[in-house]
Amino acid sequence: MNADFIRQRERFKTSTMKRIDVSEESYSNVTELLAPIAKPFHVRKGEYLQRAGVPATQVHWISSGVVRSGFFNRDGIEVTLRFYREGESATTLTDLINGEGGQPAVQFLVAETPIHGFTLDWKHSCELRAQHEVMQHYHLNIAMHGLRTLAQRAYTNGETSAHERLAAFREEYPGLEARISQRAIASYLGITPQYMSRLRREAEAASGAPRG
Repeated sequence: MNADFIRQRERFKTSTMKRIDVSEESYSNVTELLAPIAKPFHVRKGEYLQRAGVPATQVHWISSGVVRSGFFNRDGIEVTLRFYREGESATTLTDLINGEGGQPAVQFLVAETPIHGFTLDWKHSCELRAQHEVMQHYHLNIAMHGLRTLAQRAYTNGETSAHERLAAFREEYPGLEARISQRAIASYLGITPQYMSRLRREAEAASGAPRG
């Protein structure tokens, strides 16, 4: 049994229960089921947890740090899809499913800060899910939360201005702006770093309170 994994998971129990709408009993049961296959990992800022073009086989649960996911478009430009923080699993589900057949991942996962966490082998996780109903319900809730997040992101990108997208980013990821690069935020918003600087200046001027 991986006691450190259980201790780290306990730190984020309340926030995770609220985020994905699961009971305390469900969260604790899933933690105990996953603990035997959880392996600690550490990566430095800028290192990849998952590379595009390589089959994905691992789930990365984060105990500290920020991970960015994205892909490269046809022009080779990096597009950021979302960020993962403490208490979350940095995963790209479709890549994991495709990886079961040896297909390469489309998305990448890169450390925006130094990362500490635990890897969970996807194949073993699936075997546990097949054996335990509590994990089936838990993973369904995670998938539903992910779909809602993607739907909201699609709406934000398609129907709002860059100013509104920045405001939505700050609402969805409170406190994250001070932890990651302006370039990463600009990629997420679909704008240039130069325009990102302009947006921040305008937001600071409007609020009267400069950001760090």
